Amino acid sequence: AFNADVPYDQFLSEHLAGDLLEAPRPRPGTDANESVLATGWAFLGEENHSPVDIRGDECERIDNKVDVFGKTFLGLTVSCARCHDHKFDPIRAQDYYALSGFMLSSSFRQVRFEAMENNRLKGAELAALRVGFAPKLAKAVVAARREGIGQIASNLLASRGALEAGRTNAATIGAPLAAWVEQLRAAEKDPVHPLHRFAIGRFAEPDSPVSLPEPARVIADYTRPGETPWKADGEAFGPGPLAAGDIILISNATNSVVRVMAYGAARRDPFWNRIRSAPGNENDSGRLAATARSGRMLRTPTVTLGSGKLHYLIRGKTQVYAAVDSYLMLEGPLHGVLTRGFDGGTGNAPRWVSHDLSAYAGHRAHVEFGPDGDNELEILMVVESDDTPKWTPLAEPFESVARSADGYAREFQTEVGAACDALAAGTLAAPAEMAWRAAIADWVVRNPTLFGGGSDEAGRSLAVECLAREARIASEVRWESRTAISWFDGTGVDENVLLRGKPSKPGDLSPRSLPVAFSSSRPINPAASSGRRELARQLVDPSNPLVARAIVNRVWHHLFGRGIVATVDNFGALGERPTHPELLDHLAWQFIHEDGWSTKRLIRRLVLTRTFAMDSKTSDARTEEADPSNLLIHRMPVRRLEAEIIRDALLSVSGRLDPTMGGAPEPVHLTEFIVGRGRPEKSGPLDGDGRRSLYGALRRNFLSTLMQTFDAPVPFSTVGRRNVTNVPGQALALMNDPLFHEQAGVWAARMLRETEGARDEDRVRWLFESAYGRVPLAVESETCLETLGELRELEGGGDGKGAGAWGELCHALLNANEFIYVK
Repeated sequence: AFNADVPYDQFLSEHLAGDLLEAPRPRPGTDANESVLATGWAFLGEENHSPVDIRGDECERIDNKVDVFGKTFLGLTVSCARCHDHKFDPIRAQDYYALSGFMLSSSFRQVRFEAMENNRLKGAELAALRVGFAPKLAKAVVAARREGIGQIASNLLASRGALEAGRTNAATIGAPLAAWVEQLRAAEKDPVHPLHRFAIGRFAEPDSPVSLPEPARVIADYTRPGETPWKADGEAFGPGPLAAGDIILISNATNSVVRVMAYGAARRDPFWNRIRSAPGNENDSGRLAATARSGRMLRTPTVTLGSGKLHYLIRGKTQVYAAVDSYLMLEGPLHGVLTRGFDGGTGNAPRWVSHDLSAYAGHRAHVEFGPDGDNELEILMVVESDDTPKWTPLAEPFESVARSADGYAREFQTEVGAACDALAAGTLAAPAEMAWRAAIADWVVRNPTLFGGGSDEAGRSLAVECLAREARIASEVRWESRTAISWFDGTGVDENVLLRGKPSKPGDLSPRSLPVAFSSSRPINPAASSGRRELARQLVDPSNPLVARAIVNRVWHHLFGRGIVATVDNFGALGERPTHPELLDHLAWQFIHEDGWSTKRLIRRLVLTRTFAMDSKTSDARTEEADPSNLLIHRMPVRRLEAEIIRDALLSVSGRLDPTMGGAPEPVHLTEFIVGRGRPEKSGPLDGDGRRSLYGALRRNFLSTLMQTFDAPVPFSTVGRRNVTNVPGQALALMNDPLFHEQAGVWAARMLRETEGARDEDRVRWLFESAYGRVPLAVESETCLETLGELRELEGGGDGKGAGAWGELCHALLNANEFIYVK
């Protein structure tokens, strides 16, 4: 993002809402979504296995997120207000918990960032294709069954008579009538079959009312599209839940309409079963790794559990993850109940399955439904109740007035005709009180043999065309993708103010918003989303007093070694006062209004100043006396390179540095001093394969000792300003670390190759130019040549063509202060 000079207002928006942007930023030359990657920062903190106090653990994780957010974008220590109002800054405890709500309203996922935009576009194309073909294919199916529909009454009466007479053998009564006999047998045992009342002989008997048990709470209802916020990761569940009467396409050219939805549901589309992760991609941790959830998952709204006894109305198989208190690290002896597999069967009617989370009553949770292999899956409802609900999504059959089999058969035939007319006209689910006709239409579609065969030639032709166009879309889908950690937007959660910061003592709700001290602060309380996008808009509003100043100050800090506000993460009362407040205001205004939030323009503006061009030495003793700490920048400070840059400079000088951008992280080199539980079996190479330090993998319990020696911060929380120490251990590291010894030899070998035939004096000059960017002084050259001679003698003489003595000299040059300090 910095290389591409992404404007900082967009840079900030991507970190807070990169998963929600309507026009995400693609990686140049690809359609990979770069914006969504920025949201992964929220999961770079510590996560614990099997915490005893799962809610307390969540509060610690949220605190880390709020702390990072406040310091990074506002330059404020907002987390100080976790337990009480900030003692020195106008930040209240309510403000802390208002920001916590944004974090609680979003959850974790591994996002298929390389394929998600391609899949989204192809998913929309697929949906449009099916919408266009569905009514045509429905008409063709109805037309092919029209003759058989007119014979329903006679077939029902004949099959009933055959059953009563015990004549059910196909050889005796014929295959068509035998098929009707089997339908009645199945209907007798299936209370949701359209012919159930006919099969059991209760023609005019009204159905008993059905309802949810009391007390009961509906957490998610996908039987009515629009009732529950749609939160699906990827295209596997389509653009939204299906409604009763929606048509499912397409099995083959003969069965062009395979099903009519008799009820509304969130349904996995088997078209997307082919998505997969790229080889070597890292899975989720712990038990979540058992399910390929990425791009295939549906989540419910977040609620506070009452009894904790959840019931899922599903058809098919699913793996469920109950995200209680956003807990992720499902490994170890505790909380295993949060992940379970369920089987709702594959019959006509969905089934209730129960998930007992009563141990977590009073905790916040949402439920994520993932795949169980390539099995079909429909999710209808999530209900919390003490008892298993008895409600069924299938609408009641038509209200017959017939009191005989003959009368019921004629009425049923009429109703089937009306249902098929509605199917052909596209009005199957309207009006709502006639939605039961969808179940009858589905029965007709599923049983072509009862009506004299399958599709006609016109229907087959349409089906072949639809299948061909679907295959073309499939050929353009990017099925394989790597994944990255990312936020997944949920429903709005407003956090309670926790008295003294204790989860056991919740106070009043604190609606999501920026701290009220900000003039741009407005309430942000959408129920169907986290509100992170609205938060980003308020932050980048030019009226916000801190965002532009904070980033301008950070850039100044990196260029000049000290920020205009030295405490770059704390602009508050306990932070240091700005040395040049008017300059900071001026630069912030230019950054927004003249530079268009461009970081590169800001850097260019600063490095072209006379201040930046100054030397670290001053010839005027009075300035040192007047400004001994150099707060007024009468000279440039002497600065030691950061740990990563020292290592990169070493590899660059030796010629080993690989400048390739991106790619997989390089495993840390494990020395004998890097020990601990979970130590990787395989160590990375000593030189990290020449990759820049930026691309070194970080494992908190196996950190590079060289990086730590030179003050690389431990990756537990944000560090805007590193410690800069000057201790004996650093000199010892330069002298003894195997990497410096190795690269000194590589540098010497490079020098001998590139200066073949040159005099020793010229080779020394080459080394100084490579390491220090200057020619050596005469005394330096003489000292090096004298040292070289001594090293050769220690080696036993020689003509100096070998790299041994030169390698030792190179190592000595790498140990000089000039190599790791900028003067």
